[in-house]
Amino acid sequence: MELKFIGQGLDPVNDNPVGNLVIEALGNTALNVFNAFVAFLSIGGLKNILDQLTAFRAREGQVCLFIGVDLNGTSKEALEKLLELDIETYVVFSPNNIIYHPKIYIFKGQQYSQVLIGSSNLTERGLFQSIESSIAVKIGSDDAEGMAFLASIYSYYGKVMDRTHPNCKRLTADILALLVANRIVLPEAESRKKFNNINKEYAEKKSADYDALLKTFQKLTPKRPPKGFKNVVNKDEIIIEDDDSVKVVNEEIELKTGMMWVETGKMTGGSKNQLDVSKRGVLNGQDIDGSVSYFGIDPDDTGTTLDFSVHLANKIYKGNTVKYTPDNSNWRIQLKGRTDDGERLTRISRMELGHEGGFIDKILLFTRIDETNYKLEILDKQEMDRLIQYSSAWGKMGNATTGRAYGFI
Repeated sequence: MELKFIGQGLDPVNDNPVGNLVIEALGNTALNVFNAFVAFLSIGGLKNILDQLTAFRAREGQVCLFIGVDLNGTSKEALEKLLELDIETYVVFSPNNIIYHPKIYIFKGQQYSQVLIGSSNLTERGLFQSIESSIAVKIGSDDAEGMAFLASIYSYYGKVMDRTHPNCKRLTADILALLVANRIVLPEAESRKKFNNINKEYAEKKSADYDALLKTFQKLTPKRPPKGFKNVVNKDEIIIEDDDSVKVVNEEIELKTGMMWVETGKMTGGSKNQLDVSKRGVLNGQDIDGSVSYFGIDPDDTGTTLDFSVHLANKIYKGNTVKYTPDNSNWRIQLKGRTDDGERLTRISRMELGHEGGFIDKILLFTRIDETNYKLEILDKQEMDRLIQYSSAWGKMGNATTGRAYGFI
């Protein structure tokens, strides 16, 4: 029996997170059974292992998951994905606040098995980013002590695994609907909103105390998922070169946590450079944070104006604004900036460029550099489905049927 300590989060550059070990095990042809007992599951965590999980099943690997749903830690979208993929899954839940909280990943093969036991849930943060600790155990099939250890795990969870425990139910569409109806399981957008509300008192504050806090506790850089896993979309931008020639840039870009995208529609303003953003949004009948909140603005503070710079195609356009417009009762982004050389951003948005203008019927993808600097990339509208798939939360502005879509990666 081989034991190895796995630490992640404290040294993101050199750590080998649990998520990598799960991916490696799923790709190991010597292993053909995968069981997981985990408290929480998110769509982000699932998507990080989805390619390998699909390939594992394609070579007739057996998969059975035992998932908890306490504390709204498992999302509706994640369970829907498991149903869509027809992955055998069981929900473990007790209505009287006894929490199902294990984090055990077991991979079995003919010659040896591998067990991961620790603190990592099947979420993107748990697998790759949070500060977590686990023990990796490799057990040869002829290792009596190791096989007894593995048998003890299966023995303890025996009634869960043989479906005789009253708190373990096979995941079906009806079971999921019951959990959603009782708000045990929430859409990720609503969970995100709830999480944000809970943590508002811990949000970044402009104060001497907060500055002292940052000097005492530096921010860690989160570990990115492995290089083989990328969420990508295609950029479709109209660019004006220094010699005034116009070209269209169409290239693949990688989506990263912290981005925000907005469907533009027809835009407003004479130069078609003004975009209404929402105070709040709607998804599945539930209110979610509006797109204006991405810019650090309290949607109810209509006296706030943000002046910011747009970084687009290696140029910096200064003097853009986000402000409330009382005449139409909307928050609005005004993409009116200029470079230091006097080049206007409206050269891209005006009607004579492209069919109707550079921003019309597109998707604007923003990446926050800091509070007053945002990278802007322009995507074709056909990327909508892929953006929704990769978003941690998304919704529609105003009318849930006809409103323009937006989302947070």
